[in-house]
Amino acid sequence: MQKKDIFKQILQKACIYYTVTTFLLIFLFWLISNDITRAMHPVALMLIFPFSIFFATANKIFTSKRLARWQRVLSHYALTMIGLFLFLFLPNKAKGQPAGSAFLLLFILTLIYAAIMGTVLFYEARAAKLSSEKTEYKSVYKK
Repeated sequence: MQKKDIFKQILQKACIYYTVTTFLLIFLFWLISNDITRAMHPVALMLIFPFSIFFATANKIFTSKRLARWQRVLSHYALTMIGLFLFLFLPNKAKGQPAGSAFLLLFILTLIYAAIMGTVLFYEARAAKLSSEKTEYKSVYKK
């Protein structure tokens, strides 16, 4: 696959993630408050796109078979957390907020990530096991 195709796939997925995330955040804000005009700041909404690019790149690396599984999971985690921290946490950090809140947020997000990734890996392994059990053995020595 060419680099151009990979970048195109990453940008397409990033646009999808951005759209879904933006609509989800606006919907959640609408559920909390009936005044939709005071939703998220436009700059905060625009910063979701670079995060979406980080997340789409992380997903592309995760689906790649060139690396070992632990390397794919580690790189996915690192890109996701760096994107969250740089584009969603730092720009929206309140003045006077203690520095320890960043570590607490990172810890909570790591627990959420571990739960979701553990579930994904469990079902991925289960699907691989079921598909290997259902394949019929064909002898390569008989003609």
